Amino acid sequence: MEHGAAPLAVIDVGSNSVRLLIAKPLPGGHLDILDDARATLRLARVVDAHGAIPPEVLDQTLDAIGDFVRLATYAGVESIRAVGTAALRDAANADALAKALRSRWGVQLEVLSGDAEVRLAAMGAVFGLPINSGMLLDLGGGSLLLARIEDRKAVATWTFPFGTLRLTDRFLADDPPDEEAMTALRRHVRKELRAAGVPRLGSGEVLVGTGGTVRNLANVSRRRQRYPISRLHGHSITIRRLHRLTRLLAGMSFKERRGVRGLNADRAGIIAAGALVVDAVAGHTRTDAVLVAGQGLREGIARSQFIKKLPPASAVRRSSVEEFAQRFGDVETHHAHDRAQLAVTLIELLDPDAEELHETVEYAAMLYNAGLQVDFYRRAGATTAILLDANLSGFSQPQIARIAAAARVARRPTWEVRSLRPLLTADDEETVQRAGVVVALAEELRRRSEPDAVKASRGRRNLRVSLPGRTSWTPDGLEERLQATFGVGLRIKGRS
Repeated sequence: MEHGAAPLAVIDVGSNSVRLLIAKPLPGGHLDILDDARATLRLARVVDAHGAIPPEVLDQTLDAIGDFVRLATYAGVESIRAVGTAALRDAANADALAKALRSRWGVQLEVLSGDAEVRLAAMGAVFGLPINSGMLLDLGGGSLLLARIEDRKAVATWTFPFGTLRLTDRFLADDPPDEEAMTALRRHVRKELRAAGVPRLGSGEVLVGTGGTVRNLANVSRRRQRYPISRLHGHSITIRRLHRLTRLLAGMSFKERRGVRGLNADRAGIIAAGALVVDAVAGHTRTDAVLVAGQGLREGIARSQFIKKLPPASAVRRSSVEEFAQRFGDVETHHAHDRAQLAVTLIELLDPDAEELHETVEYAAMLYNAGLQVDFYRRAGATTAILLDANLSGFSQPQIARIAAAARVARRPTWEVRSLRPLLTADDEETVQRAGVVVALAEELRRRSEPDAVKASRGRRNLRVSLPGRTSWTPDGLEERLQATFGVGLRIKGRS
């Protein structure tokens, strides 16, 4: 996939809202998101009331899509794919909408089956997360979709004809809802999950959540604690915290929910049902936490147009760092690669078996100067801030925090790692210090020599580094740091 590939657009006619995504395909399955838009129409509610889309709502839907087509055309999009989900599956006149779209805008509308929808959602949600197996939960306004994930692919799917809008209307008519109604909703969801044979999760498997409900729950959760990363993608909601959030939101009135920090105001009327469903699915699968995916159906549809299978998470991480380094790294990109090459050589000598540490070292070395684009003299702090909010795919949030901390500690070993709590704790101090000193030494070597000309070996007591030519360099503080972290000294010499 060439960097010059034309952008593409996806229009998702959903049960709660109609949404647009404009993105440019990048190598490795990545997407450069250029624009998005949303119109809240609550189609599931009107379809449930009338069995079809009333003429005035049909016109509103066409107007929204027409505006999206204009946005896409102006952005230089060559391909627009429009899909419909649960509400259109149930609407008696979905074909009328499709015909009008073809006539007015030349756009073909495809109404997805539940199975096709969740498989595409999996391509969007799983791509950027460090998981191989588990369960995907995609909760919309009109349906709940689940997919069993194995080897980063949906291998079994379940579609349930109830979502946040439909469950709110059926069970939670009172404001705030009473305990009996909430219990009835939970029982209904659990009964349907059992009847469909939805399996439990195994040891080490993950429940991934995508969709507006899950992202809003994550945002509320994040706002209610001291948390160093603002990005929702990769955020983990523990079951204990999910229980507390569900009780909190379901116990509030509509007006009270509108004032909750982190909750989108147009979700206030349906978030209680959404939280109860997510909580019920989490309980049924016996997961420890819900891992939030920042992408879903629209991104999966876009991605499916240029890749057929998701790459391994390790490959996603590597290509993501490469792409990011090109945008935010050293003014001369080869400096990042030279530093990373030296860092990998050093860590393989110092601790050859620590696979996760190797990855932290390599990527911290690659991204060490991300803050250089902000200001040379403030680049250390800027690098930390940029990496914590970076669009890095394939990583867990603790992994991102370790990389950001290692890049910071490389320059300032006294920097407090625990400032990134709860992602990092005192237990991460040693890992970060070890990674940091390797990156620091790699940077000093890069400034003095081409990486291929640096010769390094490890003896019983010392790490020995040989540089071409004569050298009078005395590495200030690095020998002490190496002794404290790896138990070896440092010897630098020149060679003719």
